[in-house]
Amino acid sequence: MYTLELVAGNIEEVVHSNALWMGWNLCLAAVPVGLAFLVFRHRGRRNPPWWAGLGLFALFLPNAPYVITDLVHLRGDVVGADDDAAVITGVLPVYAAFIVLGVLAYTVSLILMGNYLDRVGLASRRAAIEVGVHAVTAVGVVLGRFARLNSWEPVTEPHSTLERIVLTLTARWAVVAVLGMFAVTWLAHAVMRSVVEAAWRRGPSALRGLVTARP
Repeated sequence: MYTLELVAGNIEEVVHSNALWMGWNLCLAAVPVGLAFLVFRHRGRRNPPWWAGLGLFALFLPNAPYVITDLVHLRGDVVGADDDAAVITGVLPVYAAFIVLGVLAYTVSLILMGNYLDRVGLASRRAAIEVGVHAVTAVGVVLGRFARLNSWEPVTEPHSTLERIVLTLTARWAVVAVLGMFAVTWLAHAVMRSVVEAAWRRGPSALRGLVTARP
């Protein structure tokens, strides 16, 4: 009982000290999931509102895997922990859960998008489109981390946004950063997708519908 209380206390301390930014980033990561349900769950007419929803989905999608880059905060929490036990039972589990939730949001978003592509007759292009999405998302994450670009700024501040994008992506390290983020995003999505599909295929039919394309 004492051990469980100690672990709970360590986790609570880490959550409390990081609640603001972790909570905000997880909320942003959840936005593309909600948009994916709205945009991709039905094979409706692709009218202007649909394209607007797709645009918002593209703008907010990088927020989900962006949480991976929040590992930059991990060192500070490790250094500030009381002892190694606090790191093992508090800091690491909280960061692991935080990253898993972000990657899960990204994976669910792409599953819904992929199922939509299957339903509208684009199944043969699904893999290529997903690779393209990984690439664009990697660029978005790099812009978010290094240019501190928010998802809504291309709409609210287009001129300054364009300048920051150009300055960031023309830096000598930009190509390496984007390629690295692409690899991390692709791998994280592949691992999470295999876990999600395995779990949902054993779950209720309503959940299995998320990973099974319907005509």
